[in-house]
Amino acid sequence: MNIHNLSISFQGEYLFEDITFKLGNGDRVGLIGKNGAGKSTMLKILSRELEPDSGQIAADKELKIGFLKQDIDFDFGKTVLEESYEAFMEIKQVETQMDEINTQLVERTDYESDAYHQLMIDINELQHQYEILGGYNYQGDRKNPSRIGLSA
Repeated sequence: MNIHNLSISFQGEYLFEDITFKLGNGDRVGLIGKNGAGKSTMLKILSRELEPDSGQIAADKELKIGFLKQDIDFDFGKTVLEESYEAFMEIKQVETQMDEINTQLVERTDYESDAYHQLMIDINELQHQYEILGGYNYQGDRKNPSRIGLSA
């Protein structure tokens, strides 16, 4: 992700102006600053939830950014970790589909049928999609990070 000359102002006062930086695959970044410095605003801009006044953001079409917002309503009974995994709903949906197909593959005995062959194709495609989404390490593989991590 490349950020070039990013600026945003509120009521005529710049929160930040002409910010330029690059984030690469596997980078882990912490935003540090006092309250009101613009940390959450920067994350909202990077996730395209908020438009900057000026500047450009260039990123791969496949890039997805998820972050746990400061001001959310947690579901009663969920841990903070469980709540943070909500950012990975697409990965969890693919996991469920893969589990369903794997169960079918174990239970079936019609190994030569077209239906069984289609299940093999489907599981292969889902595994590829799961890998692209970061499914094999979204729970925090500290030895081999492979996504951009942002926090405020």
